[in-house]
Amino acid sequence: MNQGIISTRYAKALMKVGTENQCLDALKADMELIGNTISENQLFKQVLDNPVVKPSQKHKVMSELLEKRVHPLTLNFINIIIHNRREFLLADVTRDFIDHYEKEKGIKRAKIVSAAIMDDHSKQLFQQQLNALFEAEVQMTTDVNPNLIGGFIFRVGDQQYDASLSSGLKKIRKQMINC
Repeated sequence: MNQGIISTRYAKALMKVGTENQCLDALKADMELIGNTISENQLFKQVLDNPVVKPSQKHKVMSELLEKRVHPLTLNFINIIIHNRREFLLADVTRDFIDHYEKEKGIKRAKIVSAAIMDDHSKQLFQQQLNALFEAEVQMTTDVNPNLIGGFIFRVGDQQYDASLSSGLKKIRKQMINC
C-alpha cells in the first residue's frame, strides 16, 4: 500500500480521536514537537527507522522521551504506530495531521521572502492583508533573500505572487531581447 495513504489514514484517525476527546490543540502541539524532533535529531530518526531495534526498545525510548511532554493520547498513538511497525512513517503522519488540523480550523500558511528584513509594522500589515484576502487565519513566516534586490515574493498554499525587483528586471530583459 502507498505510504502516503497509510500516513494519511493514521493522521485522520488521530484527528477523529482528538475531536472526540476535545484535545485537538494539544495533539497538534504534540505532532509539531515530534515532527520537529524527527527533523532536527538524526539519531532519533535513525532509531525510529532502524528495523534492527526491537519495537519494545522503541516503546521504551518513546515513553522515556515523551511521557511527561505529550498528551497521553499522543503517546498511545505512537505506541500503536510502533506496534504496527509503521514508525518509519511517523514524520509523514505528523505532517499529515498538521495539514488536516489546519484545514479543519481554516488556517493557511504563508511564506514571505523579501530582499531585506521586514520590520514588525510591515509584518503586521502583511498579516492583516493576507487574513482579509484569504478570509482565513494565515500563519505567516518570513525569510530574506538579498538576490531579490527589492520587493518580495509570497506563497500561500499553491499560490505565489512575485513582486520582486529581480523578477521585474528579468521580464524587462526578456521583452527587450524579443523586440
